[in-house]
Amino acid sequence: MVDAARHPRIRILSYAEVQRVGGYIGNFKVKVLQKPRYVLEDRCNGCGLCAPVCPIEVPNEFEEGIAPRRAIYVPQPQAVPLVYTIDIDNCIECYKCVDACGKLEAIDFSMQPKELDLEVGTIIVATGFDTFDPTPIEEYGYSRYDNVLTALELERLHNSSGPTVGRLTRPSDGQIPRRVAFVQCVGSRDSRYHEYCSGFCCMHTIKNALVLKGLYPDMEISIFYIDIRTPAKSYEEFYQRARNEGIRFIQGRPAQITEDPETKNLFIEAEDRELGEVIELEAEMVVLSTAAVPRQGAEALGQALTIPNDPSGFYMEYHPKLRPIDTPTEGVFLAGAAQGPKDIPASVAQGSGAAGRAGRIMAVDKWEIEPIVALVWEDRCINTTRKCGICATKCPYNAIIVEPDQAAHVIPAICHGCGACVAECPHNAITQMHFTDAQIIAQIHALLAEKAEEKILAFMCHWCSFGGADNAGTSHFEYPASSRGIRVMCSARMDRDFVLEAFRLAAGMVLVSGCHPQDCHYITGQQHAAKRFDALAKMLERMGISPQRFRIEWISAAEGDKYARVIREMDGTLHSLDLERIRVENEEARPQLERRLHRMREVPGVAEVLSIES
Repeated sequence: MVDAARHPRIRILSYAEVQRVGGYIGNFKVKVLQKPRYVLEDRCNGCGLCAPVCPIEVPNEFEEGIAPRRAIYVPQPQAVPLVYTIDIDNCIECYKCVDACGKLEAIDFSMQPKELDLEVGTIIVATGFDTFDPTPIEEYGYSRYDNVLTALELERLHNSSGPTVGRLTRPSDGQIPRRVAFVQCVGSRDSRYHEYCSGFCCMHTIKNALVLKGLYPDMEISIFYIDIRTPAKSYEEFYQRARNEGIRFIQGRPAQITEDPETKNLFIEAEDRELGEVIELEAEMVVLSTAAVPRQGAEALGQALTIPNDPSGFYMEYHPKLRPIDTPTEGVFLAGAAQGPKDIPASVAQGSGAAGRAGRIMAVDKWEIEPIVALVWEDRCINTTRKCGICATKCPYNAIIVEPDQAAHVIPAICHGCGACVAECPHNAITQMHFTDAQIIAQIHALLAEKAEEKILAFMCHWCSFGGADNAGTSHFEYPASSRGIRVMCSARMDRDFVLEAFRLAAGMVLVSGCHPQDCHYITGQQHAAKRFDALAKMLERMGISPQRFRIEWISAAEGDKYARVIREMDGTLHSLDLERIRVENEEARPQLERRLHRMREVPGVAEVLSIES
């Protein structure tokens, strides 16, 4: 951090928050709120004379609340920049700090928040993680029992710069504990709180246990665990070293922890799976290895940056294997635990990768994007005569600008080509390059040209269900040859008219498929598609088309077996329905279908396709 602060091309904005992000790759416009420190950065030299005279003490966040800090403080002695901050919520404005500051005159209580407007080419999100608060897990007694601590609280207690100057003492009596127990997976791998594994907790606990064993050789240390996970280089050897040094590993999650009210010792009840029996272990201190959780405010920052959150609340990468550093917003990258729990080596590696990815963009004057963006036909957009703007509300990237009495406008550099705006426009005023209505209608007609009643027409999204179909083939999962597939970039691009046209052409069955909700590469694309086709299913049933003939499925790229199973089930249903019944349904529904499709012919290029087919 010191090197970064001294670098001539790096500007550190500490005690600041990102409020809003606009623009696009290479041309981001970021609004930052600079909070008032009430201490002038260019005058404060970090001497610290102001803090001792302050009469107010509050819990120190950096010390995990174990030790106090003053109302004027620095987070830690090595903070960069080394500038003091006044906690105005706890300050009583006695002005003793002003007197102590003297001729420097670095304290200014008149400071106000400032908004800074920055123009940047790329953005790297490295917001880290927070730790799970184990208070809700009542059976472990955290915050009720003095000697139940978290792993970070233990870190501060035995750190030489911590509140006890490196001497590990029990909060209840100030004595060095002789028996210490660690409990793993507190708040993680737990369906009540967080189902994921935080990844680094096992190594963190083993490290702490070895440090304590080195400082206090006679200390008895036990670790309660579900599984010990040591997958990286030299990690398994580190684990074996701990076992060799006499640290006891007990496989079993504690059921409860109780306290002796007189001695403040703790009793841990757990099942030892190796012994196959319930045990009770007495310890003088218990350390909880708590889960890594998303940073507070991660969702709000994600909305500002147009980055979706995964089901756990961490930021979602563009692709978990092929582009794990990129986000769905071009020019915005992820580093470290912002993407998900990871240890220091993995965070450093990803940080270097993110810097490299950003550097590729900053090193060139122009940046090529995928040519599958949306385009507005201005002569068809009704926003010129009356208020509309539906397309802008459906765009997950804020790529569409809608101004009064003007046609909507798509910013190509922001558009990712999901096609949601194209399918949702009620006046067919938007198209998507390389996935136009005319191109897709032509495919539908070609695939249903012969024996349409015997075919299953499957619409598939590029990233997931199309990958699932490909996976089914490469994995040799068998399914009937009655299906015909059409690929689009996202299920959001699948227009109602495509399904209606398929049934107008007498298709036996239609499958609409795409990503699972949490896997959508276009943030909200799947949600728009699900809402659209749930409504369409009811409409088709009212037209007299059997509900079994229209199916909606969410299939990931790894679920080749699911894709094959869905096609087998649909083919079985198709054969169970009498072909004559399908023909009758199609004929009876045709007038309604044609009425609903009459505007489709107005879309540029579609009429030509239909005339060729006819």
